[in-house]
Amino acid sequence: MKIGVISDIHGSAFYLEKALNSIGDVDKYFILGDFLYHGARNDLPYKYEPKVCIEILNKLNYNYVTGNCDSQIDHYVLNLPEPKYMSFESYGKFNLMLTHGWTPTIEEAIKISNERNMDILIHGHTHISKIEKKENILIFNPGSVSIPKEQTPKSCGILEIFDNKIKLNLIDIENNNYYDSFELKK
Repeated sequence: MKIGVISDIHGSAFYLEKALNSIGDVDKYFILGDFLYHGARNDLPYKYEPKVCIEILNKLNYNYVTGNCDSQIDHYVLNLPEPKYMSFESYGKFNLMLTHGWTPTIEEAIKISNERNMDILIHGHTHISKIEKKENILIFNPGSVSIPKEQTPKSCGILEIFDNKIKLNLIDIENNNYYDSFELKK
């Protein structure tokens, strides 16, 4: 199974399209919040077109979590039933926790992941892409497609799930190439 992972779109249709093109064909997507609004602390991203993002997103098959910049009206126009701050997914031998990283915080999410025997915590919010291990949990942050921070690229991710392993890949959407990967085996 192949899953595209996108976070922190913040209404940029241009970079959402670039991310989807970089990811290519997948079985589904995880979208980790901050869909449409740019947020009070961020400048407007390039090609800020939330209505176009709505059209694109409403055609995709995705599981989601709510971000700190998502409102009730965002959920309504995206046909999302309700705010969802955590999601727990299982694929074969692998257990995943999805959250934006705001509620719960990343530290709280690590604790919850350990308590629930998750293998991987997948989150956004920081706009900093990374793959790291903390407290026995593999942490995967695809970064932001539109407003990256700390000199990280505009990015997204791909999970490739096999019977006994899962590959996590970070993609620089400006250059359309993988720039970090990690493989977890069970």
